[in-house]
Amino acid sequence: MSDNFFGSVEKEDTIYHDKTGFNDNFKLNINFKKMEFEEVLNVSKASSIFHVNYCGKPRVLKVFHNNGDPGYAHDHIRDLNCSGCEIRAYCSLKRFKICDCGARHDTGLSCAILIEYLPKPLVMNCITYTKERMQKTVIGIQQVHLALVEHNDPYPKNILIVPGDFGRIVWVDFDVSIVYPNETYIGKKGRSRIEFETEVVKSFEQLLEEDQKIGLPPNTKYY
Repeated sequence: MSDNFFGSVEKEDTIYHDKTGFNDNFKLNINFKKMEFEEVLNVSKASSIFHVNYCGKPRVLKVFHNNGDPGYAHDHIRDLNCSGCEIRAYCSLKRFKICDCGARHDTGLSCAILIEYLPKPLVMNCITYTKERMQKTVIGIQQVHLALVEHNDPYPKNILIVPGDFGRIVWVDFDVSIVYPNETYIGKKGRSRIEFETEVVKSFEQLLEEDQKIGLPPNTKYY
């Protein structure tokens, strides 16, 4: 059931009470005069995603549909604002030198991220699965955790394979992620959540391998 059904809590009562996690050093003032729109990649209730050329380079522009700030969940660690989650996550990933992106975050106004464009990526499933790719996937989520980010939606649909790029694996869609301001805020419960998330990702190896062996089409099962 949605947290909004029960209402939400104020930031002062959450792990974000003294630090928002938005780093102005990574803020990007997007100049739309230098942007050319190529195509719409996806549209959902939460956001619209576009393939664009920005300053002559291919990029992905993800624009969030903000309709007010829904606040924070009653567990005191989840931001219910998708843009806040994703921008905060990328700020932390960039601070730990795990990714490179730019973000624009203005309270109450438009929020967007400008990230790397991956040409013709493949989604991890029982067809695209290999042991090597799964090993890199586990290493990837562990790197995300080192940046104090809990993905919170760690399923194959959010694992992209970049063809022809030395077997590169990319975790995407951090719009429900949890970002801990520092190690102090993680605590015993946070460690358990992060360890559990790692084990969930590891479990996909057996599930995908079994489905691959019996020749199931992709997305037959929901993991």
